[in-house]
Parts: sequence; structure tokens; C-alpha cells
Amino acid sequence: MQQYRTGNHPIIPPKNDLSTVSFTFNGKKMKGLENEVISSALFANNIKVFGHHKKDQAPQGIFCANGQCAQCAVVANGVPVKACMTKIEDDMEICSYDSDVSLENKIQNYQEFADIPYDECRVLVIGGGPAGISAAIELGKLGIDVTIADDKHKLGGKLLLQTHQFFGSSEDCYAGTRGIDIAGIMSAELSKYPSVKILINSPVVGVFADKTFGISTETGYRLVKPQKTIIATGAREKSIPFPGWDLPGVYGAGAFQTLMNRDLVKPSENLFIVGGGNVGLIAAYHALQAGINVCGLTEIMDKTGGYEVHSLKIKRMGVPLYLNHTVVSCEGDENGLTSVTICEVDRNYRKINGTAKKIPTDTLLLAVGLNPVEELMIQAKKMAIDVSACGDAQEIAEASAAIFSGKITGLTVGRELGFNVDIPEELSKKCDILKSRPGKTHKTEYYQYSSKVHPVIHCFQEIPCDPCSKICPHSSIKLKEDGNILSTPVFGEKCSGCGKCVLVCPGLAITLLDARNTQPGKLNVVIPYELPEENISENMEIMLTDLDGCELGKGTIIKILKLKSFDRRALVTVSADSQIAPVAAGFKISALKKEATGTGIQESNDDHEIICKCERITAREIKNMIHQGAGSLTELKTLLRCTMGACSGKTCGQLILRILKSEGIEGDEMSLRPLEMETPIGVFAGRAL
Repeated sequence: MQQYRTGNHPIIPPKNDLSTVSFTFNGKKMKGLENEVISSALFANNIKVFGHHKKDQAPQGIFCANGQCAQCAVVANGVPVKACMTKIEDDMEICSYDSDVSLENKIQNYQEFADIPYDECRVLVIGGGPAGISAAIELGKLGIDVTIADDKHKLGGKLLLQTHQFFGSSEDCYAGTRGIDIAGIMSAELSKYPSVKILINSPVVGVFADKTFGISTETGYRLVKPQKTIIATGAREKSIPFPGWDLPGVYGAGAFQTLMNRDLVKPSENLFIVGGGNVGLIAAYHALQAGINVCGLTEIMDKTGGYEVHSLKIKRMGVPLYLNHTVVSCEGDENGLTSVTICEVDRNYRKINGTAKKIPTDTLLLAVGLNPVEELMIQAKKMAIDVSACGDAQEIAEASAAIFSGKITGLTVGRELGFNVDIPEELSKKCDILKSRPGKTHKTEYYQYSSKVHPVIHCFQEIPCDPCSKICPHSSIKLKEDGNILSTPVFGEKCSGCGKCVLVCPGLAITLLDARNTQPGKLNVVIPYELPEENISENMEIMLTDLDGCELGKGTIIKILKLKSFDRRALVTVSADSQIAPVAAGFKISALKKEATGTGIQESNDDHEIICKCERITAREIKNMIHQGAGSLTELKTLLRCTMGACSGKTCGQLILRILKSEGIEGDEMSLRPLEMETPIGVFAGRAL
């Protein structure tokens, strides 16, 4: 089991304090860790196929790892559950839906009933990510009666998956601090306010005409009627369909980070990523931290859409970026994914035949954007319930912006409840800045300084970030435009060589050039390092790279320093030729393990890719039904059962609407079910979930 877990992660402490538990999967004995979910325990035992679909026997595994779909469904102790949301228990018996014993014999009968508790509160906050916590903190400061409900075991949302240091404002939203630490800081702050009631493992499953919300808590189902409701439900990942995307091994980036960073399970040996926004770029970096080979990243545009420092740091580590490329198909077998095929696109983003490349990999991440989780908000508004949205549920942006959005929403709701609340205009201005897309990229320029030791700043794109300007003990690093957090940093003349700026930069975009105590013709360059420590050692020869990842020449590691105050980022001092050290921005450790090979595959337009995973319905089936007269999503649901599966159309709904639009049918929309997620019927009779 241990070989499929992350070993000595450079950022996340090991889970040595957890006891092991025994369980069986399809009759085979296995071991997991207490409090981890079933899906992670199975992955740790190298089980990635959880069952087979009853329609065509297609292998099934996880996809979202966030409770949004049902690809990971299993039967645990006789009860159908989502493996990604259900904790493992000692002696738990788990089996696939398609195992030898029929499902009817596995499912237990429940005939117990209980009264459903009914509560009232001033404010209900749905979602315990950065926006929801921030809103609840502001309301808690006012002493307002607040209930915050989240479906996970711990507050923090996606912060719990983020091992990198955040961009933004140091003073206002924890820039320079890692997401996993921000989650702890914000949760600790929230716990100070006794008027805030926290419900974890408590999904809000529905909203009803009597203006109540149904919450499935750890102790049972309850109804809550708030005066005000804040929707901070975050976002779910978009999908793009292509042949083979339904294979086990194709995940959303959040699912991969959940396994890797939350549960310290190593879900892959070789990884390929589709999408060059911040989510995809950060996922690549997180994989490298966990010792996973990243075979490449493809982006359909001519440049990545995320922060340039994210893109450049993975290029410096040897990850190939395939710009103006898109995914054609995934190939695999009964055990999951074996390769991905990509190809070039023209100016109109059409695939260019004859340019296909096949890349061996066991995992592909889809990082092609996010959609707000807004079902509860839409339903509540239809029922004239007073709701406000914040964070990604309001507008997709960075987590730093979500913190501001939650703060503003909490203050606004407090004022609406009659409290004397001041909402400075500056808050909205800062929030808008943090939401802004990356700005202009300036020409790369390196300057000569008289100081024998000084930082070299490799950050030339206008993005909201200021930690380096705040941490310098001599105030020698300043933003080019005073007071403008979007402007790029510049160095003055005074430097003691403390290295704090190198340690705090979220983009790993500052090195330290040191001419003190060097040999003739040599300079020392101090480079930030956050990958596995076993990959480097003193006296080791490494290949230095420039900002864009181009090889400069070899250098020798002469010192590896980890400071107590920054114990999760090392300062690696490299002795190098004096001509290359000033422009060295990083180094490579090893060559790529997997390389692309041309295949000559021509683009296929047979529309056989799966669109509705729950019901296994292809694009061709949907188009054929449209050509036979189906003119809306409702008619397609009736005729094909698409969007009628366990995910309620969360994955396929937008894809089907896109097909309808391509066939000339405009203006259709998803019809929402009364419940936001599938819920065992016994819950409504009082049984604990």
C-alpha cells in the first residue's frame, strides 16, 4: 500500500499519526488509513477501476472526487455510496455494483423513522471555502446568529488542496502564505465567534417552497429557515468531450489534487494536462512536488492563460508546453488510460490532420475552466428567498478575490439586517483588482548593480502580488508604481543577502546573485526549491536554465539551506559561470521520462464520444435524436434519459446545451430538480447519512 502513497512530500507533513484500518473490496482484504475516504484508500491499494457500467460494461472510476458526479459509486456495508465522500471504516465491506452478489442482496432495508428537527437562524452560509468562511467571520464579528454548512470533513474548500503560496495582497488576503495554511488561519479566526454554528459533513441537499433548506448533517436530516442566505458553494470543473475521456485515469484537476495533496495518495506515475490556465499550471507544479512525471501540457491558444510565472516555473523544470494544440483522444484498456493523442490547431482552432502526437501516460487532467455551483441559488431565487452569492458562486476568480468577495457580502448582509456597518469603497476596488486577468508582460530586462549580493527579479507580468515588497528588511524591493499592486517589482541598491524575497515569492520568480567568496570566473546564484529533497544533494552537478526553461550550462550545488521560518522552501546555492549565473532562473534535475511520438492519426468526426456518463449516451445518439425532431433538452431527457443520472446533469448538461446550439437550437436551459444532489430516501425519514 505504501508505494502508492506520496512519500516525503516537501510541503505536506506525513500522516504518521493515523492508524491503519482493514477493509475488503470485492472480497479482497486491504488496508487504509483512518478517516480517509474510500476512493483514496482504494487508490492507495492501486485500485483505480471501481466497477463497470451496467449498460456497456465500461470501466468506472473517480472523475471529480468532489461529490458532484457518481462515477465512483460503490456499495459499502450494504449501502450505495460515493467513494469520494464516504470515510473508510474498520472491517468495512466494499464491493462494486457489478460484483458477483446482486445489488438487491447488498442493500439493507431501513424502516426507522424520526422527527425532523427544525431550526431558524439569522443567516445561513452554504459553503465553507474562502468566501463562505470570510462572510461568516464578518457576521460573527457582529454577533449575528450564523449557521455555516459544508459537505466536507473540514472547512477550507479548495484551499485544503493548495500547497503553493498565494498571490495578491499580503495585508488583505494572506499573499505569500500557502493555501493549506490559509485554510487553518481562517478556520481558527472563525472559531473565535460563538454566534457561528459550524456544520461539517453536512451537504445542503435542497431548498423548498416554505423557504427552508434541507441539510443532511452528521446527526441526521434537519430543516433550517434563515432570514438571509449566503451562497458560497464555489465552482465545478468544466468538461470537454472527446473519444476516451470517460476512461478511468481522466480526472478533473481538483480530483487529482484531492488525492495527491489532501490524502497524500500518489494517483499517477505519468501525467498529462489539458488546459493552460492557472488551475492546469498549478496542478502540474503540484504533481512535480509529489514526485510525479509531468509528460506535458496542451493549450489551444498561442499562450497559456494563467500567470506567466506559473507557466515559466514548470517550463524550467522540464515540462513541455504544447501551445496551439488540443486533445484528440485518449486510449486505454480495461485497467484505464494508457496514452493521449494531441494535435495542432489552426488560427480558427480547427484540428490539423496529420499533426497528431501520441504521448504515453496513465493520467490526464482536464483543466479547461470552471462553472459556478449555482443550483441552490437559482432554486432559491425562484422561490423568492433572500439570497446573496459570493466567491466563485458569484464570479469565477482567484481564491484571494473570493476572500474579499465573502467579506463584502458578509458586511452587506449585516447591514441589511439592521447593523451599523461601514463598507469602505476600497474593498470593492481591491476585489476587482484581484479578479483581474493577467496584464501586460514587459520586456525581460536584467540590470547590473553595484552591490556584491542582490536579488534578480524574473517577474515581468502585471499580476496582483506584493509579498516581495513587504518582506524586504531594507525596503529595497518596491512596486514600480507606488500603491499599484498590479505593477511589477523592482530592486533598489541595498541588500544583505538574507534571501527572504526568494523564500516568499509565490511565483518562484526571484533568485539571489552572490559575488562574495567566489572563485575567479564564478558567481553563486541562490535558487528557490520546493521539489522532493532526495532529488538534490551538495556537490551535485545540475543543468541551469533561463527564465523560459532554455538550458544555459551546468552548475554545482554547494549549499542547501532550509530556514525554520520558511521550512518548506529550500534555498539552493549553485556555483556557476559568471556569464550564466545572472540570468539563471532555475535548474533541471532529469530528462523527461516520456516523449511524444508522431502517429499520423487523422481526425475522426464520428461523434462516438460519450456525453452523458451516467447513462452512457454518445454525441451521435443525441444528434440523431435532434435530427428526428427533438428540439429541447427536456425532450432529449424524455427520449434518451440524458441528465437523468445520479449527477443530475452537472457534468453533461452544459455539453448537451452546446450540442443543441450547434444544431441551431437556441435559448434552452437546464431544468433543475427539487434536490440539489442525490440523497438516500431514508435521510428524509430521519436516518443519519
